[in-house]
Amino acid sequence: MAAGDATAIPRLLRDLHPPVVAYCRARARAAGATFADADRLALDACRAVLAELAAPSGADRPFLRLAYTVVADATDTEFVLTRANRLTRLQQEILILRTIVGLDPRQTAVALAVAPGRVALEQHAALTSLRAA
Repeated sequence: MAAGDATAIPRLLRDLHPPVVAYCRARARAAGATFADADRLALDACRAVLAELAAPSGADRPFLRLAYTVVADATDTEFVLTRANRLTRLQQEILILRTIVGLDPRQTAVALAVAPGRVALEQHAALTSLRAA
């Protein structure tokens, strides 16, 4: 976010809000909560991301990692993620980020702080497990 750029925050929110809503809705659905609850949480999470960006430590992490951490922490507090079909937490997060949010494997790896190869392996294992269920 450029210092003094009055259009930076609205542009960032325009780009950030849709994937945050998708993520929050996926987590809400898995927890049996409503989309209205997810939408309220998404707005709060976007505000928290902006606040974190303004913090001195905010510039130390890749934006995608920072945003994911803030939003995942908010949803962890609000919605309990159940274990579906014996998937691990990492596998569930990869499926949400790849299929619902629409991140590519590299972006998913950055968000989760794992190697891109691990994203592919875990996604494959998760899909194989779901097919077998």
